[in-house]
Amino acid sequence: MAEYKLDFIRPIHWLVSLLDDEIVPFKILDVEADRHTKGHRFLGHDLTIKTATDYVQTLKDDFVIVDPAERKALIKDQIEAIVAEHNWTLDWDEELLEEVNNLVEWPTAFAGKFDEKYLVLPEEVLITSMKDNQRFFCVRDQAGKLQPAFIAVRNGNTDYLDNVIAGNERVLVPRLEDAKFFYEEDQKVTVDEYAQRLTRVSFHDQISSMADKMKRTRVIAELLAKELNFTDQEVADLQRAADIYKFDLTTQMVGEFSELQGVMGEIYANLMGENKVVATAIREHYMPISAEGALPATKVGALLAVADKLDSIFSFFAVDLIPSGSNDPYALRRQAYGIVRILNDQQWHLPIFSVQAQLPALFAAAGLTPKYEVAKNADQVQSFFMDRMKQFFSLAKISHDVVDAVTAVPATDLLSVMSAAKVLAAHHQDAGLKDQMEALTRVIRLAKKQPIDNPTVDPTLFQNEAEQALFDQVSHFDQTAALDAQFAALVNFKDVINDYFEANMIMDPDEQIKHNRLSQMNQLANLTHVFGDLDQLIVK
Repeated sequence: MAEYKLDFIRPIHWLVSLLDDEIVPFKILDVEADRHTKGHRFLGHDLTIKTATDYVQTLKDDFVIVDPAERKALIKDQIEAIVAEHNWTLDWDEELLEEVNNLVEWPTAFAGKFDEKYLVLPEEVLITSMKDNQRFFCVRDQAGKLQPAFIAVRNGNTDYLDNVIAGNERVLVPRLEDAKFFYEEDQKVTVDEYAQRLTRVSFHDQISSMADKMKRTRVIAELLAKELNFTDQEVADLQRAADIYKFDLTTQMVGEFSELQGVMGEIYANLMGENKVVATAIREHYMPISAEGALPATKVGALLAVADKLDSIFSFFAVDLIPSGSNDPYALRRQAYGIVRILNDQQWHLPIFSVQAQLPALFAAAGLTPKYEVAKNADQVQSFFMDRMKQFFSLAKISHDVVDAVTAVPATDLLSVMSAAKVLAAHHQDAGLKDQMEALTRVIRLAKKQPIDNPTVDPTLFQNEAEQALFDQVSHFDQTAALDAQFAALVNFKDVINDYFEANMIMDPDEQIKHNRLSQMNQLANLTHVFGDLDQLIVK
């Protein structure tokens, strides 16, 4: 076999390949296709499949259910029957159900129990221990209280089921004993002692320890809190949370069950006297834990989540560990998308890109000396977030041209980009919009060809009323108004723009007149930038 190279999850022992009653010949490695297979590992026999249509029933007669959907339905029916028999309730864990379904060929569900003394453990610990180690389903009474019982699925029939139940109950005990030991031992150490141990835990060998990451996150969080006018108490809670929020990584429980990080942090923080806001933020800073997962419910938790994720993104980009293609080992895309969703959920206007530029000075003032260039690759960070915005808009069913428009112009405030997209999407099909947008895009294209930084207009150079009319309308434009009102004001420029072009030649032979008119074009074009690049819109 040494001359072969094939990645497959298990050794290939045989192949069945039939068309009607004929073998379809082919070979994988040195295994040739035939009509021979095997039934259930313990209950079945060697089998010969006569025709392709016999395959499913022949295996079923030998204790193998081929169809995964049929197996899953059978498992659910069996478990629901057990739940009804004991008057329990069960919250279906679809991930666990899928895993169990792919581990069995002939499922038989059964109920087992454990000592009530283990119910002193937090529910999350019990559930995780039973799910991860034994693939057990946890059950509750009608009031929702976790019961000292479980449901499991064996790969076999009902023969000797009592022995199977006893064996499963027996192997669960040391798991729960370990969890109980970790839980009791962890409470003998203070939160601050655990946090201090993070100096010896690496965040990444090119970046820093986890302790230094928390210090950087605190600086970012304080800056963002100031932008959002957090109260003194909110700032104090945020600072305390930022000082300790990774502490549970050094506990024994999280060392055993890494998926409980944050969860155990909240539990231990509450047990050790931290206030509820701080404890909740410790759990919430990981959220969302999937692309469409639940978001932080508290302001402090949400801001800590944003600050922690921003530090990760800034840090990895600064050391050139930038996601490319499908390669994203540090889940930076998920973290950036999480930030987008949190900002939208909280309706926070945060200049996250200008934050990166401020960090070198802020870190220095806080006595932090990162071993990398903090603001490096800032332009790539912005592009990275714009791509996540496109993902967000795609799921929101925003049309491609609107997405192209709002993401075309560099922005520091992601919520404003989201708001702009909503406004453009809402007015995309308005009557008369085509003519209105044609007038605006004529101005925008001229400004693109002849850009002027900080354009100023001199009314004394005006040669006709059309120039004055455009100047007056631009001067009265309210850039502090709601975006919907700003869009309505912009499309109302149509007549004055058309009159302007009817009365004036922009590229006048007189350089002063020409520059003044180009400045007018640039001033008006700049007003549209709050919506990105309106030239990208496709209006029919």
